[in-house]
Amino acid sequence: MSVLEVRRHAERGLSTPLSERGEAAASALAGQRYALVVASPLERAKRTAELVGGRLDAIEAGLLPDIGGAGLFGSMPALADWRALLRSDPRARDFAHEQLATWARLAGRVGPKDRVLAVSHGGIIELPIVALADELGLSIDGPSFANLEGAVITYDKKKRTKLELIRA
Repeated sequence: MSVLEVRRHAERGLSTPLSERGEAAASALAGQRYALVVASPLERAKRTAELVGGRLDAIEAGLLPDIGGAGLFGSMPALADWRALLRSDPRARDFAHEQLATWARLAGRVGPKDRVLAVSHGGIIELPIVALADELGLSIDGPSFANLEGAVITYDKKKRTKLELIRA
């Protein structure tokens, strides 16, 4: 079973990709061994991946879709808001499934016992995580993901079998 850890980037800086606090928080998460470390094309995601994963293996454009979750759907304070959007808007469902396909493709690039780190953005990771929770029959609540939060998804032969939220 491969594992995908998808996280929102660390706190961004005003004139740097990450703030000093963001750099420190991402560095504090270092130590997990990853077979693959990927990030969206934005500098804050790439820097976060380097700090958490110890390196950056690839840029994954699919982690920063052209439409962007927050850009298309607006900012939402809670996962319940994302769930309501997912259930009411076909574009939101399509977006979630496109992201889940990207995540499955990334998980499929490593061996069955390997772990992938994927660093993306708030407004992009919420919809697919909520969709996956619904698919697995899990109840998830709380605020939208803060910096460095996200989820760990376990895949068994490319099928999603387990979801665990990462909260600070």
